[in-house]
Amino acid sequence: METRKIKGVIFDQDGLLFDTERISIKAWDLAGNEMGFHLEESFLCTIRGANANDAARKFKERFGEAYDFLKLRGRKQEIFVKMLREMEMPVKPGVKELLTYLREEGYKIAMATASAREYSMDNLRLAGIDGFFDYVITGDMVKEAKPNPEIFLKAAEALGEKPDDCLVLEDSLNGVEAGLKGGFVTVMVPDLTQPDEVLRQRLDRVCSSLLEVRDWLMEA
Repeated sequence: METRKIKGVIFDQDGLLFDTERISIKAWDLAGNEMGFHLEESFLCTIRGANANDAARKFKERFGEAYDFLKLRGRKQEIFVKMLREMEMPVKPGVKELLTYLREEGYKIAMATASAREYSMDNLRLAGIDGFFDYVITGDMVKEAKPNPEIFLKAAEALGEKPDDCLVLEDSLNGVEAGLKGGFVTVMVPDLTQPDEVLRQRLDRVCSSLLEVRDWLMEA
């Protein structure tokens, strides 16, 4: 893959820019305990990166009608945001270094996240990186969630670039599937979920951190 043709870089948010997925799991545990049941990590990874409607559908398929997923998700989000705002924003290693490099080299930069806009913009502001992004596309701006590529296609359109001229950086399985389906250069930076060998062969690269992404781009 010739990285020199990349003109735009599209970032996911949770688990990629911010080390928030572990906090999210704790919030799911606390919310689930309040409602009398436990969500396993193997199930949570299937709804990571999905919007509320898609997550609700998967929840219904797994657990039936016994529990109100939207009520559970709402309570989980209350707990999650409270926990997150009580600490310093947990920025992942290499975020500022990569963003600084991309800005200096003239790349266009966007974030595409299933999360709500207010939450997302607050995160960027609190981390001191909001000024790096040309566009922020959030879940309320699209109809379909990852693994549908709509959100990445909308980000590429905002940047004024074709998908194959854009690099998608993702940590989740739903996210990388969206990048691949959309025809993007797709790089996975695993957080809680590692790609299997079949997925590794489909990806343009797997990097251990965003610092490695920067170094890879610098070598091109």
